[in-house]
Amino acid sequence: MRRLSVSDYKGVKFSRNIIALYFNRLLLQIGGASTLAIFLPIFFYTEFGKAIHAVILIYLLIFIAHGLLAPFGAKLLVSMGIRRLMMISVLFVVIAIFALFFWDVDPMVALIFYVTFIVFYKVLYWVPYHVDFAKFTDKATRGRQMSVLLNASQVVLTISPALAGVVIAFFGFDSLFLLSVVISFISILPLFLVDRTYEEFSFGYTETFQKLISRDHRSLLLAYIGDGAQGVITVVIWPIFIFTILDGKYIAVGIVSSLTVFALIVLRFVIGDIIDKWGRQKVLTLSSILYTTGWIFKVFIETGFQIFLVDTYHNVGKVVNRLSFDASTYDQMADNGHYIDEFTVLKEIALNCGRVLMLILILGLTAFFNIQVAFIVAAFATLLMTLLNRRIHIQGGEAPGHLPSHPRA
Repeated sequence: MRRLSVSDYKGVKFSRNIIALYFNRLLLQIGGASTLAIFLPIFFYTEFGKAIHAVILIYLLIFIAHGLLAPFGAKLLVSMGIRRLMMISVLFVVIAIFALFFWDVDPMVALIFYVTFIVFYKVLYWVPYHVDFAKFTDKATRGRQMSVLLNASQVVLTISPALAGVVIAFFGFDSLFLLSVVISFISILPLFLVDRTYEEFSFGYTETFQKLISRDHRSLLLAYIGDGAQGVITVVIWPIFIFTILDGKYIAVGIVSSLTVFALIVLRFVIGDIIDKWGRQKVLTLSSILYTTGWIFKVFIETGFQIFLVDTYHNVGKVVNRLSFDASTYDQMADNGHYIDEFTVLKEIALNCGRVLMLILILGLTAFFNIQVAFIVAAFATLLMTLLNRRIHIQGGEAPGHLPSHPRA
């Protein structure tokens, strides 16, 4: 949250590997995360007759499959290599999105293809990506490296939601799907500049889940469950909610989403001097309050301006928590040395556990309450995540969840 200063970032350097990974991720975000991902839950929502339960079931299937298959994907790290797995995964996401282009021909076949290949993408992409990112970032400047990359990507991504809304409004979802396919396919190119790296995933399938629920990993397990639980509300429920508030106007949804990102960038600089005067614990306390209460305030949103105002407020807290949480995650992963892939798989499974548990809970609650109940539950999940994040930092030394550092047999 500091005001950007050249002197603050003199020691921050980026290797060719990090820059290549960053551009791969950025292009995938432009192709999906900041454009298609915002509108995809809305697409399913409208295509299934505005049945929120149908949307939840689709994402439940994706997250359950991802969590169960993550160890199998990690087993391919040593035989195929990290870079090749990421390239293959990008081809899978391209196929998944392209399948949606044929929705009008046969919706169920298109949905089956989408779910199948998006799961393959997640299983093969996220573990290699996080492993390489942890390997190639510098521990001494990792927080500042991530801060620079986050700010740069948000500047680029500011216009993407608004552009996607315009494309849908004037040309339809098919055009957005094709645009996403092209951009996602281009994201393969930066991966050719990434060094080949290999990891051997040493856990067996059953052993992976035994490690996950062991006492040694309990704090980090619960933190990632909380992270996954609150995060899935942002991905699945929030886009549908703002779509209904804005009376189904795709351009309005995109513009409000873009304005929120832009306001957040500006606020980072405006409040930078104030934050600099406080200690780290005070900053985390303030951000935790903003992040948690932001969910509660979302319950009372009724207009587009309130969406912009409350989401900006919410995201101010989210930025500090996310950066702190993600930086500590990569620290944990890097500190585990040769067990970096095992740690990453445990984290990915825990995240999906949180997503699945939250969606099952929301599936039940929305049968009796309106969609806003999801925001109240997300507030509790956020509080769990931030409290455990604080606990991990305060403990210092070898935080809970560290895997044994002895060499492999």
